[in-house]
Amino acid sequence: MEEIYRLGKHEFATREEWEAAKRDLDKIEKIVGHLDIDDPEIAEDLYHLVREGKLTFESKLGTIFFCDMSDRVAQNFEHKLKRNRVLRQKKLQKDEELQKERQIRQKETQQSQMFKILGIACVALSLLCILFYGFSVYRERRAVKKLEEVQQQKNITQALDWYADRIRSESSKEQTSAAEAPQEGQETVKAPEILPEYVTMHNKYPDLAGWIYVEGTQIDLPVMQTSDNAYYLDKNIDKAEDVNGTLFLDYRADVKKPSTNLIIYGHNMKSGAMFGGLKQYLEESYLSEHDKIQFDSIYEKQMYQIIAVCLSDVGDEGSYRYYNFIEAESSEDFQRFLENIRTCAVYDRTQDVTESDSLLTLSTCNSYVEDGRLFVVAKKIQ
Repeated sequence: MEEIYRLGKHEFATREEWEAAKRDLDKIEKIVGHLDIDDPEIAEDLYHLVREGKLTFESKLGTIFFCDMSDRVAQNFEHKLKRNRVLRQKKLQKDEELQKERQIRQKETQQSQMFKILGIACVALSLLCILFYGFSVYRERRAVKKLEEVQQQKNITQALDWYADRIRSESSKEQTSAAEAPQEGQETVKAPEILPEYVTMHNKYPDLAGWIYVEGTQIDLPVMQTSDNAYYLDKNIDKAEDVNGTLFLDYRADVKKPSTNLIIYGHNMKSGAMFGGLKQYLEESYLSEHDKIQFDSIYEKQMYQIIAVCLSDVGDEGSYRYYNFIEAESSEDFQRFLENIRTCAVYDRTQDVTESDSLLTLSTCNSYVEDGRLFVVAKKIQ
């Protein structure tokens, strides 16, 4: 049976190792007995003596002793750093306090003047805020009043034009002479006529393209059209400056034909004016209750049903831009439009849409991304 050599909790394989460890232990006990190793300077000196080979050991007890000295030196160094940081912080705090005292004294000498300046500035700012708020309220009320006037005018002109059209129809029936019939082989192309209820309004507002109405919403508004899509962004129906702008049909669309897709633009106003209410279509319950859109062009009454609610952006170079789809050039072109709106649709009901359908798109801004857009696509049902 092999003999086991122990020294405290340490075991050694041979007697020679055990004797070497015993000599190291005697040496360590003498060092600890004569020196205060808790003293940071003494611990550091012992660490350097062992590291430089001036103090040597024969066994692993010496290694343990060296590791202990290393830990003490590291701890002492860390404590020293902390003390230095504390001292620096105290010095900085003291310097800051002195600086603050100097600043306070300087401020006290200028306090009376500053209070006067601040008082004047506060009064001026308050007046400016009141004026700005009052002007904003005035502009908003003026815009609302103008829309109410236009809506009332529409109701009146509808009634008057309908009555006048009825009189003209009855009068024409009483006439005995008829227009010359077209010769055999000739075809007559009859230009679309303005609906009776929009004749008077169109005479007053030549840019009028139609009227859009969504039951149960604030959308009961005229739609204009010019050769410039930016024109009605900041103008009302009378072409006067108006922060709400006016709804307008894309200049490329044709209401006489009409185009495959009629795109109507409007601002997303916080008050809910114009197309400010379209964001409510992001809620499915709202969509199910208001999924019909009546858009009467000045030539034809039309009803549409919503098939998609989409979130998109203006589009980088090379990306698909929904607002450029006006007239389908081919079946593939129409399908490409459907595929792209499906990729950005929050709600998608395009399964039954075919290339023979006529579409209506309502487009407005949305802040979900930079240059974001919210648009609602509907198909004509009557």
